[in-house]
Formats: sequence, C-alpha cells, structure tokens
Amino acid sequence: MDIDLRRVVADAGRLGFSEQDLPGVERMAANVLTDPELSAELAGRAELLRAGIGRFAVDGPDPWAGLPDAPDAGAIPMLALLATAPDVVAHQLGRGVPEAQAWRNLSDLGQQVRVHRLAYGRFGLHNQGWLRTVWAGGFAWLGRLQFNAQPLPGGEWVLSTHIPRRGSDGAPRSGALSPEAVDDSFARASRFYAKHFPDLPATHFWCRSWLLAPELAAALPGSNIAAFQQRWTLDDQIEHGDDDAVYFTFARRASYDLRRLPRTTRLERAVASRLEQGEHWTLRSGRIPRATFPPGR
Repeated sequence: MDIDLRRVVADAGRLGFSEQDLPGVERMAANVLTDPELSAELAGRAELLRAGIGRFAVDGPDPWAGLPDAPDAGAIPMLALLATAPDVVAHQLGRGVPEAQAWRNLSDLGQQVRVHRLAYGRFGLHNQGWLRTVWAGGFAWLGRLQFNAQPLPGGEWVLSTHIPRRGSDGAPRSGALSPEAVDDSFARASRFYAKHFPDLPATHFWCRSWLLAPELAAALPGSNIAAFQQRWTLDDQIEHGDDDAVYFTFARRASYDLRRLPRTTRLERAVASRLEQGEHWTLRSGRIPRATFPPGR
C-alpha cells in the first residue's frame, strides 16, 4: 500500500489536529515512510484497520496487537489511522452521511493527540485502542456529545454516548455540558442514526462513565454535570473510577502527585478533595430511552 506524505498531512488538518501538532505529523510520517521496515509495518497495520470498517462491534483482529504499550509508541497507529481515514469517510458517504460530517466524525483523532500533549507535554498518541471504535465507521460527533452504535453483552444494540474533552468550539478543555447543548446532541443523534444507520436497532442511549456517578452529582449540586448525571437510569454495576476521574479532569495518568493537581475549577476541587479525604470515585453505566428524542424532533 502506497501512502502519500502530502495527503497524510493534509488529512490531519481535516481531522482536528492543532497547528501545534501538524509539524509533528509531517516529521513522523517522513521518518516512517522513508524506512522500509517501518513502512511495511505501517502498511500491514493499516490493512487490519481497514478490514475493521463496518464491524461496529469492533470484534475483528486487533490492528495494534504486539505493538509496545507506552506513551511514545503511537507513531505507527497514528499514521495507520491517518492512512485509512479516507476509507472510513467513504464508508459513511455510502450511508449518506455528508462529507463534512464524516470528516468531523473522525476528528476525535486530532482530539486524542491534543489529549496526549495535555497528559505528557509532547506530541504523540496513546489512545489508539479507543480509536478502533471511531474507525469502525459507526461513530458520530454531533455537537457537544459523541456516539457510536454498539452491541452490549447479550446482543442488545445501543447508541453509546461519550463526552469529549473538547466542546464544539474546539477548545482543548471540556466545554460546558449545558442542558440545551446535551438535548441538541441527543436529538441530532436520534435523527442521524435513524437516517444513516437504520439497520442498527438501538432502542436506548447508553453511557458508561464516571460522570454518571451519583457522588459526583452530590458534590456539584445545581451544576450542568449534576443535571447530566440525573438524566440516566443507572444499572447496579459499580466499578472503580479514581483513574478515570483524574484522567478526564486533569489529563493525568496513573502516576500523579495528588498534592500538585490544580484546584482552578469547581470540578477540580471536588475531584481532588474527595481523593484527599481517602474516598473514591466510581464508574457507572446507565441508559435513556431513545424514544425520549424521536427522530422527528
């Protein structure tokens, strides 16, 4: 598979990469594509990624199997994702998704590169495992929220809901989860999947996140986050959520000094204070009937 350096860099500009990160793409691509061994590795990984397009359960061979799991080991995955982005766009175009929206849907790649810089202070990618879901082709970024069609254990299809770090304005930190913005995203998602993925029988929106934890809503009464949490009917499963709370609030992975975490926002203060008191955060899962936001709304 021939990969054109100029096209890869141009596509990065359409996929949410910041001006700060675009030079890194060009350097990385030039280094890999001029090395025959790395270039062959890239081609093989890209073919595996391409084979997963349309497999919304993300149940095919893992294109990253055997690659190092380290913060600075994302060159091959990043370039494989860039090389196959036009194929994912073509899949969505085949379902009637407008081209601009299809590229927007994949711009979570650029967001994850921004997140890497927040977490590690340098250009790179470490969330390539998550991006397999985006590259399966059933993913959409619709206003404040993101969605993908996926089956739960047992075979029930849902519209899995995600809260990206960036809002619609592209800012590096989370935008407000205002009720109006959330309503708009759910309504748009209901229309989007009814129109472009009518073969996927999802009857509920579903979410698994530390933002659904009741203790977070209790810590932030009257906030947009509390209002978001209270939309969901939770199941009984409770999982450990400290790492998610710290990562999604502060962009810090497991190794961090609790005393040095910032306390700039109400959310930051709530997260750090609970951990300092020896208490924990949880991960919860919940659902909202899709009929709450009918496609004609």
